Amino acid sequence: MATKEEVLALEICECGNKNVADAIKIFQETSLPYKKAKKLVTECDKSCCRAALLRLFDMAYFGTFDYDEIERLIQLRHDKLGEILERMKTGR
Repeated sequence: MATKEEVLALEICECGNKNVADAIKIFQETSLPYKKAKKLVTECDKSCCRAALLRLFDMAYFGTFDYDEIERLIQLRHDKLGEILERMKTGR
């Protein structure tokens, strides 16, 4: 498992070239709904990083962060087979 600092440095979305720390800051400073706030982070309309960003948005809203969960979701994005299996298990 990565440290908090390592997770904060992970790239959350390749399109926007933002890391987790940047995304948290953006989500905390905006009152926009997820769909519009996401565009501030990603600078695109793609859904490649949807799971990690949606979870991070919820964490920023409630003020508590699970860095292990964020790391897991980012790793799943890079592991397409793992992502498919995770969706089947959770029903999403």
